[in-house]
Amino acid sequence: MPSSSEGPGETAVEAERPVPEPEPSADGSAGRAAERAGGGDPPAAAANGSPSPARGRRGSGGDRLVGIDVARGLAVLGMFVVHVGLGWTLASGDNALYGLASGRSAALFALLAGVSIALLSGGPSPKEGKDMGVALWRVVIRGLIMLPVGTLLTMMGTPVSVILAYYAVFFVLAAPLMSERWKIVAGTAAVLGVVGPVVSFYLRRLEAGGPLERPIRAINSADPLVEWSGDGVVNFLLTGAYPAITWMPFVLAGLAIGRLQLRRTKVQAALVGVGAAIAAVAYTASWAALNVLGGRERLEASFTPEAMAEHGGAADVGEALKEGFPGTVPVNDWAWLLVPTGHSGTPFEVFGAGGVAIAVLGLCLLVSPYLGWAVYPLASVGALALTTYVGHILVIALADSGWVDGTPLSFVSSQLAWTVLLGSLVFATAWRLLVRRRGPLEGPLHWVSIWAAKRIP
Repeated sequence: MPSSSEGPGETAVEAERPVPEPEPSADGSAGRAAERAGGGDPPAAAANGSPSPARGRRGSGGDRLVGIDVARGLAVLGMFVVHVGLGWTLASGDNALYGLASGRSAALFALLAGVSIALLSGGPSPKEGKDMGVALWRVVIRGLIMLPVGTLLTMMGTPVSVILAYYAVFFVLAAPLMSERWKIVAGTAAVLGVVGPVVSFYLRRLEAGGPLERPIRAINSADPLVEWSGDGVVNFLLTGAYPAITWMPFVLAGLAIGRLQLRRTKVQAALVGVGAAIAAVAYTASWAALNVLGGRERLEASFTPEAMAEHGGAADVGEALKEGFPGTVPVNDWAWLLVPTGHSGTPFEVFGAGGVAIAVLGLCLLVSPYLGWAVYPLASVGALALTTYVGHILVIALADSGWVDGTPLSFVSSQLAWTVLLGSLVFATAWRLLVRRRGPLEGPLHWVSIWAAKRIP
């Protein structure tokens, strides 16, 4: 079910600084990336990306891009809504926030992953030569580190569809486009947003009792990851909860956005306007296709429980559209490609959720400088997103195990949503205030990726 298929988009990677760090380049020079990206931030702000006391001033340099961490923090809260039921219950018995968060928070995570890749490699002024080579390998190495981490978390058997292992594929596929112009990357994202879902539908149709069934079965049988966790190469690319063929548009859109002058108010406002417009067009077009042009009637006529068995198990079309899908739609009727529901992997979902993610990012960039310390806890969660993500999976596993029942820690299972929410906010805020370094997992990921990337010829 979709409630188990929300994950940490960027947040699988280390939360990058608002601007490229003035770290040593491949040839030993320092600070060039920050200078090319329009540096000039106060040293403290540039070093840790945290808010300074002088909030609300539009000229506060790197502080303005604290909005990236705020957006990431919002995505984390959306993940909590889906994974542990954070929110409140309506008269109908539904979580009031579930419909808003399902699918969209994961899309925001993935978009921010692309933004982080862009910032790591120079932001609006991409690195060149060997420096870009080091940045490229850092991205690939980070993705490869996520593969065993994500596999181990998946093997814990929680009801969460862990996204970390998928990032190995996302980052490897994004790496070749790191040195391209943002317009080319954005165009690739737009084209893939339409073509990817259609190709996915066609290939999965060939798999279901068709000529691809035996080859895919053979690949899965030889894939050790499938045996260990149930997620393998085929899932990562085509059939899983976050298949690259339909999730790369989010990552590439973020990569293109990260090449823009995100400090400029006009760019931030443009992200809000463009994102909202994309989402409005996508959702409106989907509604018209389903309710005016007969798409829903066609789905109701062709609906079968067997077709839905591996795609959420909904009892009817209405339930499927309400509850969402586990990453892909059924292949018994092409009209499923018209739905905009979370985790459906259709063109309308890609552009709808992607547009919302772009607008949310732009809005966070616009308003965060005015909110000062009020957004510090949220930004802290965003900055420690990898730690927060892994931590909340461990807490869910602990609650499911029953080990804390009847102990002073029984609140972990009885108040799981509040435990995850408050635990994340308090820990992340305290860490940034007291330790003032990268998170417990973000730090090792950062230094290992740098160390290894600089030693690759």
